[in-house]
Amino acid sequence: MTMQTGVSSVVVLALSLASAPRAAVAQPAAHDDVTFTKDIAPILQRSCQKCHRPNSLAPMSLITYDEVRPWARSIKQRTGLRNRMGVMPPWYIEKDIGIQQFKDDWSLSDAEIAAIAAWADAGAPRGNPADMPEPPAFIDVDEWEIGQPDLIVSSPPMEMKGTAPDWWGMIGQADSGLTEDRYVAAIEYKERNNLDRGVKSDTVGGLFIVHHSALTTMAPDGGPRDVFTWPVHEVGRNADVFDEAAGVMLRAGSTLIFPST
Repeated sequence: MTMQTGVSSVVVLALSLASAPRAAVAQPAAHDDVTFTKDIAPILQRSCQKCHRPNSLAPMSLITYDEVRPWARSIKQRTGLRNRMGVMPPWYIEKDIGIQQFKDDWSLSDAEIAAIAAWADAGAPRGNPADMPEPPAFIDVDEWEIGQPDLIVSSPPMEMKGTAPDWWGMIGQADSGLTEDRYVAAIEYKERNNLDRGVKSDTVGGLFIVHHSALTTMAPDGGPRDVFTWPVHEVGRNADVFDEAAGVMLRAGSTLIFPST
């Protein structure tokens, strides 16, 4: 069956934001005593569940033991890739070269990777239900990470057939609506579409059709210094927050240009 999906990508420019600190996770137990409730669940809560939860970006939810258990061997394999292509959680920075202290670092330690492997090799035991940590509170996937934005601009809508090949090109442009110059403190993208979020899908494409989209703004003057390229949108990307002393100016009357990449 051929399905057509109407999509409207939305870009947000917000002028204030406070980001959350990284949550601390206790070191896993000795490898001969690793259980889901005591050792694996805290790792998944910190490093996996932001994407691996219902109606979010990943193809499967990893919240409960019953959801995680069938994927134990795959989780061992993907986390064991460390900084190589395909690693989960995605983190391609070498652990023995250069800067190692990063804000919101969700990568796994060697001890956590070893604990996951030992747990999978032992048959993925559940453990004592009383050891299960309280589930983290996530905002709804349709809510803004940066809080209520000061400015919301929508790209022109576009439609893609369900059987269409990959496409890239110009989505279109939109007016910013700004009447005065403003500094941008944060920017966040969201795709709005008519897909049914209640339908289970085995691929990210079951929820979104825009994989990457760039954003360029052009001020009315149109000179070289009036054109700025913003952080690219990609599925699963967090909001981009600029340093308090390094906000980017968005000129009054600017036009937003949305090319797909």
